[in-house]
Amino acid sequence: MIKVFLLDADGVTLKKQGYFSEIYSKEYGVAVEKIMPFFKNEFRNCQLGKSDLKEVLPKYLAEWGWEKSVEDFLGYWFNSNTMADEEVINKIQSIRAGGIKCYLATDQDKYRAEYIKNNLHYKDKFDGFFFSCELGYSKVTPDFFKAVVSKLGLVPADIFFLDDEDENIESAKKVGIQAKFYNNLSDLEYEK
Repeated sequence: MIKVFLLDADGVTLKKQGYFSEIYSKEYGVAVEKIMPFFKNEFRNCQLGKSDLKEVLPKYLAEWGWEKSVEDFLGYWFNSNTMADEEVINKIQSIRAGGIKCYLATDQDKYRAEYIKNNLHYKDKFDGFFFSCELGYSKVTPDFFKAVVSKLGLVPADIFFLDDEDENIESAKKVGIQAKFYNNLSDLEYEK
């Protein structure tokens, strides 16, 4: 019996608006190829809690032609690329009202994690959070889900996970969690 829903952020509870690197590239005329090394390398360490985004960003911002502060950049980034999907959020509230706990399970650095919790008021809309920056693992590894199972104190079969990335779903399944690819709102239906 399902006791807990785990839901991804970007592409599930947050509207997918394209990659931030593409948004920035179009708006500021910086080649995506110049931006991607950051997201493929140092940013991943930020998502695992091994590096601080505010400390690693300055050298990249100079290369990308950003002339304002790091804080301004993070504000621009989060405001342009972080929008709650209200239909999904409303469905989550219905699921919670039915007695099933709902947690956000997502790869995030600590600053965007805080933005999601506080600025989007997700702290009031979820029972808790599993952020990669706090667990020290990415969702592409079964270790992320092993840590979640341990913290929840449940058997994996009692947990249902939705994500829009196949590799994350496969990692959850390796741990014994029920997992499904998220396409649309109907994927939030489940058997009681």
